[in-house]
Amino acid sequence: MAVAQPVTRVKAKLTAFDGQVMSLEPLPQKGQAAAEPFTVSVLPETRYVGSDKALFAAIKPGDYVGAALTEGRGGTLRAQEVYLYAEALRSTGEGRFPEGGRLIVNGTVSAVQPTTPEDKQDGTLTVHYRGALLTGLGRGRTLCEGRASPPAYASPLACAADATIEVLPGTPVSALTVGDKSLLVPGSLVTVAMTKTEDGKNLAPGVVVEKSVMVEKTGPVEKPQSSP
Repeated sequence: MAVAQPVTRVKAKLTAFDGQVMSLEPLPQKGQAAAEPFTVSVLPETRYVGSDKALFAAIKPGDYVGAALTEGRGGTLRAQEVYLYAEALRSTGEGRFPEGGRLIVNGTVSAVQPTTPEDKQDGTLTVHYRGALLTGLGRGRTLCEGRASPPAYASPLACAADATIEVLPGTPVSALTVGDKSLLVPGSLVTVAMTKTEDGKNLAPGVVVEKSVMVEKTGPVEKPQSSP
């Protein structure tokens, strides 16, 4: 049997699903030519996650969350998107790591200062996470980074740290919940965790599905994508 390659994540519109194979149309990227449609097969162990809009004010200490970030001067972190995981998804992708051109931090909320679109003050989110490696940055500074491994498999160099994240008013927040194949309705927007076997077949160990918003006479409206 062919061995699967490392996981990549692709954002796309689901155009068809026959119970085993998803037909997908990649979302257009600014400044890039339109990508060709492609297919991905689901597996018996594929994990399905539903995504819906949520409020930053709903996040509280102890929740398991994630954030897609930009990093500024001095290591300041600003959220582009925030993800609130259901309890059944706790520990998903814990750590601090790059993905799809963005920095991702997943961990447990230790402190939160909420904001609303009417606020002029930014919100903040402090996330405690476990990482794979403690890296020296010089002058006595260190950075805990990488994906955490379960304790039985964790390296002796494994670490834990806190990330303080700036959250501007209006930053998208998504609630992520455990789902099943019934989420795969044509027209839905998906983020597919995808591997490619040595014989060229695409497999999906995980799929995040957003609810499609229907508008009369104009069809689905594409919402911003989420990535756990």
